[in-house]
Amino acid sequence: MGEVLEKIKNGILDVMFPARCVGCGKEGYYICRRCEGFISEAALICPLCQQSSLTGERHENCTSLYGLVGLASIWEYEGVVKSLLHTIKYNGMTHAITETIHGAYMSMAEDAMRFKPFLSYLLSGDTCITYVPMFKRKEKFRGFNQAFLFAQEMGGVVGKSAVSLLEKIVNTKSQVDLTKEERLHSIKDVFQIKSESLALPEGGQIPKRVVLVDDVWTTGATMKECCKVLRKAGVQKIWGFTIARTP
Repeated sequence: MGEVLEKIKNGILDVMFPARCVGCGKEGYYICRRCEGFISEAALICPLCQQSSLTGERHENCTSLYGLVGLASIWEYEGVVKSLLHTIKYNGMTHAITETIHGAYMSMAEDAMRFKPFLSYLLSGDTCITYVPMFKRKEKFRGFNQAFLFAQEMGGVVGKSAVSLLEKIVNTKSQVDLTKEERLHSIKDVFQIKSESLALPEGGQIPKRVVLVDDVWTTGATMKECCKVLRKAGVQKIWGFTIARTP
């Protein structure tokens, strides 16, 4: 029933608010085929040292007890991609998320060798998809958490559900204008594992393998803090996934 209602809602949105390119305004897609040519793919990096890594896997000599084992970011956070994510996040154009995630999968499929380690990990039967949470009051005010919606759409493509494992217990300031050091300090100890049993996958056990989803990787402070909490709770391996990464 829920899927039927969602299709009806999307059909109404298609008619009343047809997709228009965030770059040129052309009707049809949120990023049209012409503007798509101006998108820059993000080079994959080691999530610890943030230096180049061909496949996004952590370098062998980069060690961290609670760190990510890999990071997959699709595009650079600039131009039409930045406009699109801004439109989704601040203008509530969540209808664009399906196109965005499908575009991300297409990009990975077209560069399968580079994304093979991430895709193999994601498609493994015991890998769980979760996301960076928002502070409850802030999410209620906005009406949605874009990280959850991206994770949900991502899971839908590969036949997995997005599971809520974390909660944000401190309402932090916007990190847009903060320095790297300020970001690291402001995000410390603001996440915890959800206490509700419904937050866990079937069986009530913390999953051992997780893909952690967010919209943008800037300094990585938020995702690293989430990763630390998940690892301390018993998760053994975590790959990060973001739609974009700052150049």
